[in-house]
Amino acid sequence: MKPKVEVGIDPGSSSGHYAMLHNADGEWTVQITAFKDVTLAEFFQDLKDLAEECDVEAVSEVVHAFPGMSAVATSSFMRNFGHIEMALAASGIPTRYVTPQTWMKYYGIKKEKDESKTVWKKRLREVLQQRLPSVECTVEEADAVLISLYGLCTRI
Repeated sequence: MKPKVEVGIDPGSSSGHYAMLHNADGEWTVQITAFKDVTLAEFFQDLKDLAEECDVEAVSEVVHAFPGMSAVATSSFMRNFGHIEMALAASGIPTRYVTPQTWMKYYGIKKEKDESKTVWKKRLREVLQQRLPSVECTVEEADAVLISLYGLCTRI
């Protein structure tokens, strides 16, 4: 029987990550990678290798342009998201797409109106540490790990 692995994807703009999370004999392990640190080919190879060895599914956060983003930034952001979608499709990994509100609601958290990004990211990391104390990650990586845990816990 192949181990179950959930890939959580926080596409981000320049700060996106993907996390590969699994539980083997009660021990949680996670591999977190920043998209800025890998090429598209390396990302695809990671997914392809994982799909051959494991029962893998993915959950990706749905992204869209934000008010105030330049046309160049929007174009780059959406192109990167398209590359991620294509790598997932080409690797044959079943993928669900969720809004940030959906996975955050699962954890019972919501960003406060006046909350700074720094405080919000620290709070997300704290939620992760409460759920998976053995998993260490930075505040930039916490979203991807929480998305992967959401995916694993809500698998159909």
